[in-house]
Amino acid sequence: MSKVVLHIGTHKTATTTIQDMFHKNAPLLKQHGLIYPRMGRVTGHHGLVYDWSNLPKVYQPDTTSLDAYSNIAEEYAHRDVTVFLSSEEFSRNNPGAAVDFAAVRERLALFDEIEVICILRTQWQFMQSIYLELSRRNNPPRPSKISKPAIDNGMSMGLVVDYNLILDRLEKTFAPEEITLLDFNACRRAEGRIIGYLLRHLGVDLKADALELVNGGLSNVSPHPLASWVSNIMAEPKTAPDWLLVSATTAFEEEAGLDVTPCLFTQSEFAELEKHFAPLNARLAERRSAVQPDFKITPPNAKAIQLYRNQVQSPIWAKLAHVLVLDRMNGQK
Repeated sequence: MSKVVLHIGTHKTATTTIQDMFHKNAPLLKQHGLIYPRMGRVTGHHGLVYDWSNLPKVYQPDTTSLDAYSNIAEEYAHRDVTVFLSSEEFSRNNPGAAVDFAAVRERLALFDEIEVICILRTQWQFMQSIYLELSRRNNPPRPSKISKPAIDNGMSMGLVVDYNLILDRLEKTFAPEEITLLDFNACRRAEGRIIGYLLRHLGVDLKADALELVNGGLSNVSPHPLASWVSNIMAEPKTAPDWLLVSATTAFEEEAGLDVTPCLFTQSEFAELEKHFAPLNARLAERRSAVQPDFKITPPNAKAIQLYRNQVQSPIWAKLAHVLVLDRMNGQK
């Protein structure tokens, strides 16, 4: 029995960790019936969405994206294996970047089974992580500007935050039983964390600790959200340099403590996002109840957050100024 799995993200749900770990351990996984093709110069399969995207040339496959699917099907569809294809770029919904899933499915028709896996996380965490990812190369919109578009049209910073929109698109091509939605936080809490969860879901007789670690098992980890925000404010409109982020992180850790859970949003923004997305997430769970009765997105937990953006007061700014002055006096900047 041959099967192909499309892991479509979403972004910032340990996708890079999954891709790095599966790529590194591809020979071991193959011994246990899971094929993770090594394609191109990166660990993710972003070349499979290249034809529909504006991705950098480094992701361009040797053939067209559709021909790459045909090649995969010809090589593996007649074997008793599961092929795992992974790119968070599959989850884009906006015109000019949305993958033609019908065309993809047609090229993979030789496989006996097909499954789409989409990992989702509670919206405030997702939006915060996207902001932090954008901050690596740009100075993103201020946090106060990213909540309204999410509420008005289900999109934020170019990505889908009303996950019903993703399911709408998937259901045009795939049957409900061919779609699997997973809650990011539930996967993280599982034995072996998200890698262990996926191995069990895919029927691979391996535990997560049997795989060789890449980046300690955590790739592309986000920085301190409020340190990133402060750095962006200070560097605006330019991209905040790494040394500024390091100094800001030091200031927050020394003034607020290492164990504080921060939030990019204000308390009122957090509450507004929670109020808006709770019924949408409940609707998503209801839509999946016939085939995934236990699925639900972990709801926000305001009590777990100790520091919101509106609670960043003058002592932290003063501490950052102190850190920067000392660095300058010590000749580090």
